[in-house]
Amino acid sequence: MPRIRVETEHHEFYRVLARDDGDATKHKTFETMKDVFMVAFGFGVAKGQRMQLGSSREIFDDGLLRAEDWDVIKATVLAEDEQALASLEDVEQLIRAAQEYANGGIRVMRKEYLAAQPEESLAAALLQSLASPDKRS
Repeated sequence: MPRIRVETEHHEFYRVLARDDGDATKHKTFETMKDVFMVAFGFGVAKGQRMQLGSSREIFDDGLLRAEDWDVIKATVLAEDEQALASLEDVEQLIRAAQEYANGGIRVMRKEYLAAQPEESLAAALLQSLASPDKRS
């Protein structure tokens, strides 16, 4: 089963957002690393940020992606290239596209997180970023 990868330099930020440290008493921004990945993917698409992965590490296997997740990934690939119908069955190509958009998106999210005021939630900072007319952050 293929594994979903993120850049090594962003792995800790994924963990912070998912609070994937085994401490159930801490508030989680997201429930799982997969949730962080899909939001980062969405930000990458929304902001037009698709970046190849450098040094990377696995965070979950693609079996955790629901049918709805795959539909969004496929729609994105198809929107990029209407001739890509054949590639919609190529799981490796779909995963690569998702990883690259998530890589661009997590960079945007991290930038917003670092720029947020202490009293401002990450969610508020991210929503403000999405509302920004500038697609390139």
